[in-house]
Order: sequence, then C-alpha cells, then structure tokens
Amino acid sequence: MDSRTILVGWLRSQFAEEKSTGFARLRRVPDTHVIRFLDHFASLNEVEQTSIAAVLSEWASYPLSGTPLPQTIYEQFARATAIPGRSGGLRYTNVNLLAGLKKKHGDLVNWFQSRGIGGMALQLPELLVRDVSELVPVKPASLRRLVRTAFAQRFAATDRDMGSEIWCYDGTLGESSVRVMVRYSGRMSRPQLDYQVQVRSANQVRTLPPLCFESVLGVGFGQWDYLTTVNAERSVELLGELVESVVNFAERLPVLNGAEPGVAADGGPEQDC
Repeated sequence: MDSRTILVGWLRSQFAEEKSTGFARLRRVPDTHVIRFLDHFASLNEVEQTSIAAVLSEWASYPLSGTPLPQTIYEQFARATAIPGRSGGLRYTNVNLLAGLKKKHGDLVNWFQSRGIGGMALQLPELLVRDVSELVPVKPASLRRLVRTAFAQRFAATDRDMGSEIWCYDGTLGESSVRVMVRYSGRMSRPQLDYQVQVRSANQVRTLPPLCFESVLGVGFGQWDYLTTVNAERSVELLGELVESVVNFAERLPVLNGAEPGVAADGGPEQDC
C-alpha cells in the first residue's frame, strides 16, 4: 500500500469519527461555510456522502504530505463542495453583514423573504444563536481578550501583535510546541477570526504545515464569521478544543515511507512570531 493511500485512509477515518458523533464539534463552529457544508451533507444519501468524504480526504492529504495539489484533485474538490441553493438568509450570511442589514432594514426575515430567500436559509443556526436579538457581532478587542485568556490557561501561551490584525500565540501541549496564528477583523469582507495551527512534536522529524481542524477534515478553512457577543465565550472555548485536536492529529499521523508527513526533512522554516 502506497503512502498516499495510507494517509487518505487515515483522514477518512478521522472524518468518519466526527460524523459518528453527529458532527458534534463542527456543528458548533461559527462559520457560515461549515454551516452550509453540514446542511448540504445532511441532505445527501449514504452513497453521495461516502463519495464526498472520499474527495475531501484526498484533497486534505496533499498539504499534509507536503506535495502540490493536482489540478484534477482541486476540480474534484470544487465540484464536491459546490453547494447550490444555500446562500444568504439568517443562516448563511456572516453576522457582521446581518447586523448591518438589520440596522438598515429592520425585520430581517421580512426583508429576506422580499428578496425570494426562504426555507432553511431563514432558520438560525441553533447551536450558535437562539433568536435574532442575539445577532450582535462581538468586537475584535473583546474577542482577542477571550482568546488570550483561554490560550494562556490551556497552552500557557504568550501572545504577540504581529500587525495587520494578526496575533501569534506560542505555547505547549504535553511534549508538543503549539503556535496559533489568528487574524481578527471587524470588517464585513473578512472573517472575524481566521486561525491556523502549527505543531512541532518532540519526536517529529518533519514540520507540518499550518493546519486547522476544519481543513484536516476537508470541510473548511478556519475562517469564523458568526461570532456574537453571546456565543463568543463558548466559541473560544471550542477553539481551544479544536487546537488540541489538531495537536492530537499531528501526533497520530501515520508514518509515511519511514518519515512523518510534512515539509522538507530538515523541518523547513517556521513562520516567525
């Protein structure tokens, strides 16, 4: 069995494990991309779900193996994750934009309905908000304070402002060093929180590329855009759980051809903080 087959099989088992829980972690991720994916996935039959899971695992294997993504795999991934008919509304619109629309138009349900948007798109993501009164975006400064406290407690992390809205958090978990790069934004055109994790284990020969929990499963990119004043604290707690899961992924990755998957054998340059 070749290395890629081993890695793809392992990634499929990680997806299957999350699916077996009813996507317990992914359903709490405040990201409209992930919300759309899960709604779409739930609408498919078992054969279609199996097919998409295979494509996602194949796509996710390339960054982990440190090899370029073939155009054919990219095209398969793009087709598999194209989600027609699931856009806009209360469910699939980022919360910064929703807040702006509410301020301008008042009743969002009536406004969306007047534009021909209905059905699932008008249902709030139940694990993130309870009613439209909670559609108040958390301020970036408040979000940074929550992340700083959570990461200091969980990873004994120190933080540094890198400029351009990017913060770096360096800490440890067990015998692994953990670096999390987070970009915060309050603009409608950007995610409120965009995160990537870099892990270096004591016994690791190669340095893995930056990862997020969602990208390991092939369902997202760590770009959170549904963070409210009400769900921010529990979402940051989830972020800590997902960072721990990424560390766990990195420590359990199968050995490929006698070496850990990742970049060059000397580890390559890490992103400076």
